[in-house]
Amino acid sequence: MERKSINKMILKSAIVPLMFIGMSGLTAMVVDQPVHGQVICFGDSITYGAKVDGDSWVKFLQRGNHPGVDFINEGRSGRKTADKKELLPVLKKYPDAGYYLIFLGVNDLKNGNDSMVNNCVGNMKWMIAEIRKVDPPAKVVILSPTDINIHIMTELNKKKMYNENTKKALVDLEKKYKELSKEEHTGFISLLHVVSKPDYADGLHPNVAGQRQIAKAVWKGLNKLY
Repeated sequence: MERKSINKMILKSAIVPLMFIGMSGLTAMVVDQPVHGQVICFGDSITYGAKVDGDSWVKFLQRGNHPGVDFINEGRSGRKTADKKELLPVLKKYPDAGYYLIFLGVNDLKNGNDSMVNNCVGNMKWMIAEIRKVDPPAKVVILSPTDINIHIMTELNKKKMYNENTKKALVDLEKKYKELSKEEHTGFISLLHVVSKPDYADGLHPNVAGQRQIAKAVWKGLNKLY
């Protein structure tokens, strides 16, 4: 065999693996897209930071070492999914946000039942549609609410009807939110069992340790999703 032919064969055998490595590296670059940009956290008093002087899971994420990520707290005490239209001014304020995290439901479930759970799902679906109208590229993530601890529930919260029926409804809501996320092709992070039982300040709101647990779960969930 001529020397030129041998050299060509050697060159080809060297190029093919290099091309494969290059393509593999390119694929990894395309797939690996870390969380970045504005992350809007739309929720209720747990997101706002009630009972912890504002030190909510959002604030812990804001303080974390997350370069290029801006966590924005849009929580309000008492907010329900039924207050869905409160999302509209937030969308107007942040029309180019990269992510919308929706953490709502427990306030709709006082003395909860199936009808209340279904209403939460319908309202969540409406919010997803509105986000996609205003900010189509944004990634929407449904956060199923944290559990409650009825054994340490304060009298005030008992009077508000946060009870065993609420607890059962939260379990159903987690399942329905997960189904909705598949239907709507959104992200989903379950927070139902994230907060340790002792880490509720009043049976409803997590204490500082509980808020840290939520922050850790949300960040882990986001990086798993994206």
